[in-house]
Amino acid sequence: MLRPLNLGDILDGAFRLITANWRAVMLIAGVFLVPTQLLGAYLQKDIMGGVGFLDMLSDPLAIEQMEQQQAFMDLGPVIGPIILGLLTLLALPFIAGAISKVVAASHLGEQIGAGPALAAAGKRWWSLLGSWILVHLIEFGPLIVAIGIAVAGAVMGSAPLAILGVLLAVAAGLAILPIMALFVAVAPAIVVEGLGPIEGMRRSARLMRPRFWPVLGAAVVSGLLASVISAALSFVPQTMALLIGMHRAWPLVGVGAILANLVALPFVAGVATLLYIDGRVRSEGFDLELMAAELAGGS
Repeated sequence: MLRPLNLGDILDGAFRLITANWRAVMLIAGVFLVPTQLLGAYLQKDIMGGVGFLDMLSDPLAIEQMEQQQAFMDLGPVIGPIILGLLTLLALPFIAGAISKVVAASHLGEQIGAGPALAAAGKRWWSLLGSWILVHLIEFGPLIVAIGIAVAGAVMGSAPLAILGVLLAVAAGLAILPIMALFVAVAPAIVVEGLGPIEGMRRSARLMRPRFWPVLGAAVVSGLLASVISAALSFVPQTMALLIGMHRAWPLVGVGAILANLVALPFVAGVATLLYIDGRVRSEGFDLELMAAELAGGS
């Protein structure tokens, strides 16, 4: 029988389940991450004119060369991170949906390969994308509006309006984490139960609300762990690329980003899936046979 999970169970379980299904998880994440991260790295190859720190130390003229190249370089270093960020963000709901299928099955003693998991997420692509857009609008829409009010107040010289905008921005910023906690299980709910975007959001909020604070803690801790892991894995390749020069070493940046995201994103998706399963066990007395049947039916 399934049992309620505490924070340690969820974090440890996510690592364990991802490790146990590493081939399927790597294939799922790699389908999206490899092309997007390599493209993003290539678009950044003109950073610092492509000249590395080692070149600057060994050749004083390299600094002048860098300045000349920077003056005439294209917009790659500017638009590269923007394009990379957008592509990665758009891929996230599909990665999370497919990995949630693998993790949920593994937690129940079943095995699902990358192909069936991607197919299951593909069937719900519109729901995953729609819910992702709606959740982020709810999370960041008020913050953007508040910042706009603050900027408008500053431009018009209206101190009260600027202060109001700052206060609203602080409130909107503080509200992001609670909203994230309520909607953390949207992707697993959509893929496992075959829901639409609104239904998936409602389902996640209904399951997460009774244990809001533990869920918030698990979401924050997993997010911090993923950030630390991502930074650690990408630090060395990115540092080497800056030392050598981006014109020659931009693939290192791409490889570092791929490695970082191949670990961090599946871990976060695993935590979200276990929170979803735990929510159903606690609120519905959900048993093994019923969830296994749902997984089989949604594949």
